[in-house]
Amino acid sequence: MVEFSEVLLVDEAGVVNLGTPFVEGARVVAEVIEQGRDAKILVFKYKNKTRYRRRKGHRQAYTRVAVRQILTGGRLATQTEEKPARRPRRRTTTKRSEEAVRAEPGAIIEGVPSLAATEATIEEAPTTARRAARPRKAPKPSEAAGEASAADAKPARRARTKKMESGE
Repeated sequence: MVEFSEVLLVDEAGVVNLGTPFVEGARVVAEVIEQGRDAKILVFKYKNKTRYRRRKGHRQAYTRVAVRQILTGGRLATQTEEKPARRPRRRTTTKRSEEAVRAEPGAIIEGVPSLAATEATIEEAPTTARRAARPRKAPKPSEAAGEASAADAKPARRARTKKMESGE
C-alpha cells in the first residue's frame, strides 16, 4: 500500500476542490500492482553525408498502481472498486447448430434454375479437350543458311555525286 499526500485536485460529486499548490488534508491510498520495464525503443541518430550514425536502446521503468481510496479532511470521500474483467472483443451473431448438414439438395422446382450441382449435371457436361499447341513456322532453307533472298534484300545504295562549285 502507498499513500500520496500531495494531491493537486479532488472532485467530490461534481464539486471540484483545486489546491494551491496542494489540497490540504487530502490523501490518496493506492496499492502497487506491479513494477517492470516497458518495451524497448530504439534511439537512432543519423547525419547525412558525414558518416555519423548512433544507435541506442532504452527501456522505461514503470510502476502500476491501483487507487483504493481518496481521503479529504480526515473523512472518506470516494471508495473505488476494482474494474470488472474485460469482455471478449467480439461476439458471434450467428448461432452454431450441432445438426449435421444435409448433403442432398432440396427439391428442384421447374422453371427455377438450381445452383446446386448434382451428379447428373456433372456427368452430362461434355469434357473439353485441351488445346493443341500450334506448330512453329519452319524457317526457309535460304534463311536458315544465313543468306537473304532477293525479295528481302535491301536496295543498293545510291552513289554520291560530287558538288560542283558555281563559277568554274
